[in-house]
Amino acid sequence: MDEQRPNVRLRGTCGASPETVYDLLADLRTHVDWGGARQLPVFRLTGLSAPEGPATVGTVFESTGAIPMSRRRFEDRSTVTVATRPSTFEFVTEARARGAGREMAARLVHRYEIAPVSTGSRVTYTLTQEEVAQPMLRFAIPGIRAVTWSMAGFMFGQGFRNLLALAAARAARATTQARARA
Repeated sequence: MDEQRPNVRLRGTCGASPETVYDLLADLRTHVDWGGARQLPVFRLTGLSAPEGPATVGTVFESTGAIPMSRRRFEDRSTVTVATRPSTFEFVTEARARGAGREMAARLVHRYEIAPVSTGSRVTYTLTQEEVAQPMLRFAIPGIRAVTWSMAGFMFGQGFRNLLALAAARAARATTQARARA
């Protein structure tokens, strides 16, 4: 982890085509399922406001959610910055966490890179903190910051695995439906 730009990088494969994975990411309303309802209650999206249809460069959406070990809640505004079907989906989040008399603000980049493999797709998710202002104590002290970012990898990992599982389930359902029509 780069101390100047903390990040989390997760990699995984699933039995869905890159198009299926990408379409799930570009349908922003699904994020509240795989990153919300299917997540642990202590760290998840609790609400999301997004336009219908696939997101394109410039699409703006807002989300709220729970932060582990904190009474604070995050309130985010995100903008899609890369939407190259089926290989890359990226958005930048202006994050706010209110509580304890101060507001933490951060700029985060979420990037998904999707590549075909013989069994479906290989997906790499990278979360990078570009900026932070008035960080919570756990993000302000260098040693604790490293542990916190390691824990973030664990927390984001569940949502990432949920995304891959949902994509695989959609691909399997589509295959079953195609066979039934044949």
